[in-house]
Amino acid sequence: MHKILFVDDEPVIADTLATIFKLSGYDATAVYSCEEAIEIIDANHPLFIVADVVMPGMNGVDLAKLVYNIYPDSGILLFSGNATTPALLEAADAEGFHFDLMTKPVTPSELLRKVGLFCSTQQPMDNMPLLVGEPAQA
Repeated sequence: MHKILFVDDEPVIADTLATIFKLSGYDATAVYSCEEAIEIIDANHPLFIVADVVMPGMNGVDLAKLVYNIYPDSGILLFSGNATTPALLEAADAEGFHFDLMTKPVTPSELLRKVGLFCSTQQPMDNMPLLVGEPAQA
């Protein structure tokens, strides 16, 4: 079963999306901050991460860059309804990071389609190295 992580500081959004994905056969988890997401990513190695861009503390773009550097095979999709998002994405683009963005409100069917396409080409990542701490031993 593919593990999907939803990160949004609005619990109703993260929880609703996780529920929809659970009902569609995914192992879905919702968290409400990027800092909490890092802990979950380290422990559970989700195959795909869907994150809001503008959140208190670390933003979704910085989370996506961190995840991409450690787990380049992970799927990452950002979503936002905030007007400052283009500037954050342009800055990431200038650093060589290119992320897909969906505009809030997201359509669950479109999100299921995008995640499903990615997951159909991937295997669950149960043996990935840790995000935080010592490098994994080969």
